[in-house]
Amino acid sequence: MKDDTGTDAGVLEVRVADALDAVGPPTLVREKAFERLRDAIINGQLRPGTRLIERELCEALGVSRASIREVIRRLEAERLIDMGPKRGPTVAVLNRKQAAQIYELRGMLEERLIEAFAARATPEQRAGLRAIFGELTEAAGRMDLPGLVAVMVRFNKHIVHALDHEIFDDILDHVNARISWLRMTSMSKPGRVETSLGEIEAIVAAVEAGDPEAAVRSVRHYVTNARDAALEQLPD
Repeated sequence: MKDDTGTDAGVLEVRVADALDAVGPPTLVREKAFERLRDAIINGQLRPGTRLIERELCEALGVSRASIREVIRRLEAERLIDMGPKRGPTVAVLNRKQAAQIYELRGMLEERLIEAFAARATPEQRAGLRAIFGELTEAAGRMDLPGLVAVMVRFNKHIVHALDHEIFDDILDHVNARISWLRMTSMSKPGRVETSLGEIEAIVAAVEAGDPEAAVRSVRHYVTNARDAALEQLPD
């Protein structure tokens, strides 16, 4: 049966179950259910526009309807789920305009953060950033895109925590889920993983050299290219 968008609702329901099953075994823990559904959306296992059927989610995740409703509320707050008046919850669709605005904000934040980090980081903090870059390289070598995106989150968190900047941390947390989704979209472009590693290594090298201006230029170059790669694959 087709829904009001012309999509076969039955097919979408099967995809939801398959995607969640791929994330891990069912659990009764609400937080784990939240993480599994969130990961399935960010990693692209649940495509934008996919309907989320409450009954199916309960069965796939092994939690109650009350727990599922709480999970959906949290994901709606992260803008990963839209609540339609007739269709119920669906995986959010991000268009080019919205994505461009997120990249604009991300660029401004990350430029200021890397400028301060390059100027003020301790030798241990610089070494920590290089170590995380090593993990990025390993994930890229395995072509583990979800793992790569998870390490990228840690890369930025390392910088924010080193600077002890609570407000920037709050702002990034608010948009981090959509940034991660866009990273997955960007990295799916052929050759983008390899190119991005070179761009990130330039950022790390500038930090190690204690050169804030070079670090800012490297971040700007990296974010601009990531934006362009993502926008190519998004609807208007």
